[in-house]
Amino acid sequence: MPVVFNSIRLCLVLGALGVATLAILALFGFAVPAFDLLNHAQLFLFAGTIFGVLIVALLMRRPLRDYALIYALVGFVASANIMVPEIVGALQQRPPAPASGSIKMMTHNLFGMNYDLEMVTDAILSEDPDIVVFQEYFGEQATDLHPIMLAHFPFFVHCRGGKRANLGLYSRIPFDRQDDGACPSDAYGTDRTGHILARFKTADGKSFSVMTTHMDWPLPVSRQQAQLNALSGVVDNIDGPLILAGDFNSTPWSYSLRDFVARNGFVRETMNLLTFPMKWHYFGAWRRAIPFLPLDQVMTRGGIVMHEIHTGKPTASDHLPVFFTFSVE
Repeated sequence: MPVVFNSIRLCLVLGALGVATLAILALFGFAVPAFDLLNHAQLFLFAGTIFGVLIVALLMRRPLRDYALIYALVGFVASANIMVPEIVGALQQRPPAPASGSIKMMTHNLFGMNYDLEMVTDAILSEDPDIVVFQEYFGEQATDLHPIMLAHFPFFVHCRGGKRANLGLYSRIPFDRQDDGACPSDAYGTDRTGHILARFKTADGKSFSVMTTHMDWPLPVSRQQAQLNALSGVVDNIDGPLILAGDFNSTPWSYSLRDFVARNGFVRETMNLLTFPMKWHYFGAWRRAIPFLPLDQVMTRGGIVMHEIHTGKPTASDHLPVFFTFSVE
């Protein structure tokens, strides 16, 4: 029995030190892009380093315990350096919406294999947004969803392109589409990503822009980084209040996304808002899952005031929709 207990204790201690090592490596993701991939797992690293400190403190004996405990604490601090500001930011108090002039918006990755569009329309109509942006808005979804959306949102843009370039924007508010060639119309095109950029005016004449996009997964690192750099070049030429919303396929815990937000002067409004995955493919079928990654981002700059933001009810997509209310200063 002691042999079994000692083996379990050794495995737990090695696991705790292993998690601490991953957290420390993630800290250096700014210098080694491959290490930055570990930051996407910070939710698990943070929880793992907390348990790791407890495991080392309770299960190891001196003199090795003191050295191992220091190492485990370094791992915890490395992860807490990223996660604690996110947790605190999610608790921030937002200014209340004005009596008039606020706008409600939705961003949602529909999921290319989502054919239960009644759930989508139910989620939209129950929240009653003024502007809706879609990612993974393929022809299969648009065939049934577009007529329903037009009945409530008469102004729209639909992009048809490569894997991540299928986008949609619907609105009750008229807008001017800023056509910069990034919204393809060829369903068999090779554009992997695209974006929609539209200029709106509030009822009292204040202008603001809305952009939606869909990034590739962060592996390979160079591909997503090139896409973020290209997007930076676009937003650099947009004046005035701007809302950027979409599926970035990147968590805000990564240096890559944090750098994009900082260098473009954005405020990221989605603090620890977990939206993915709502379903996972295993044992030959798509099955329900619990979201643990904040991949769907909303960013603002230039006088956009965010009053409230939350996830909506499930829509049979592998992402949760995000709804938010804002006004323009």
